[in-house]
Amino acid sequence: MTEDLPKLRHKQFEYSSLLHGVYRGMMWTILPIALLGMDILIGYVLLLLFLGFGLRPLLELTGLYRFLSHSLVVMQEKTDEKFLKKRAEEIDRKMRDDKHRKRRLKHPDLPKNW
Repeated sequence: MTEDLPKLRHKQFEYSSLLHGVYRGMMWTILPIALLGMDILIGYVLLLLFLGFGLRPLLELTGLYRFLSHSLVVMQEKTDEKFLKKRAEEIDRKMRDDKHRKRRLKHPDLPKNW
């Protein structure tokens, strides 16, 4: 008794609470924008409808979200790699300086009574 159920599409990402708040604030500004004129109101409502229902599918279908998130991950890895390389050099330098600083023997190339 296997039924062919439609596959549910999983959302690739969720909007943050900050973006939810901005969108709700934009919804509340419909009332003052209605006073500016009908042509501005229609454009604003169309923008809100696109942001509410069309932006996520557009980002998911075109692959722009995956590309952007991959680019951000690559940039973060490069930044971390540079930081870790710099930190490893600092640690090596400190260990080398400590080794030479604690040495009691004079180097043979130094002049007498140095």
